[in-house]
Amino acid sequence: MKTPKSKFQVGDIFSVKQDNSEYAFGRCISQISLGHIVEIFDYFSEENIFDTNMTNKRLFEPIPIDTWGLFGKRKKEGTWTVIGHEDYYIPENVDHLRYWGMAAEKDTDTKLMGVFDNDCGDIKYSIVNGDKHRIQSIGLHFKIKGRENEVFLLRSPWGDIQVKEEIKKYRQVVK
Repeated sequence: MKTPKSKFQVGDIFSVKQDNSEYAFGRCISQISLGHIVEIFDYFSEENIFDTNMTNKRLFEPIPIDTWGLFGKRKKEGTWTVIGHEDYYIPENVDHLRYWGMAAEKDTDTKLMGVFDNDCGDIKYSIVNGDKHRIQSIGLHFKIKGRENEVFLLRSPWGDIQVKEEIKKYRQVVK
């Protein structure tokens, strides 16, 4: 691994300083129109040193992040640092992931998007016809009526606080 000198990119390994003085680690999977999709590994350390053997287990499904606020020239949130880069990185186990967000055409349309900004179809619902509870929020995840076996993440980029809350939640479940 080498330390990159350019902007945040696919294959970058990064650290996130947690509130308890530990570091969490992740990797950039893809760039999307709203930022980047990243994975957070189930690996934590007191030192800002990443064990490259720990990239095989995610703490939770990959998430969209606010790259500008976390890694941009004018960082606004938290301590996020690129600590390495994996050349020729090819994301694995991501084809099943779907993120949803409002479509521009109508207020009652939502788009499902994949990890690579690929269009995965529309979801239609009608607030006028009393179907306003078709999309049910479960924290930062969503279930859609008629697709109960699937959970979708909001396509809106997450910031430092949201990511840290998700890390804390999943680490409490593991303990």
